[in-house]
Amino acid sequence: MAKVFGEVLREHRIRLELTQEQLAFEADIRRTYVSMLELGQHQPTLTMLFTLGIALKCSPSELLAEVERKLESTKQAKRKSPTAARKRVRAVSDKN
Repeated sequence: MAKVFGEVLREHRIRLELTQEQLAFEADIRRTYVSMLELGQHQPTLTMLFTLGIALKCSPSELLAEVERKLESTKQAKRKSPTAARKRVRAVSDKN
């Protein structure tokens, strides 16, 4: 989930045409922390969600809702895509 939050954070930052350094300045945090969040190496606290929301000109709930949507679409994609074992079985049965 941390990786998905990182993707959402990065998308919002880029949408506002901010560098990691600029976002860090706006949120009064270190640029390295922004990087670690975006890479999914850290998860933000509730307080940090509010801080990032202010810096990104959106609400924390918007950020979390987007994370939730991405997680749900990932789950659905995994359910729809066949596993490697099923692909091999299909490939073998197609040859016969």
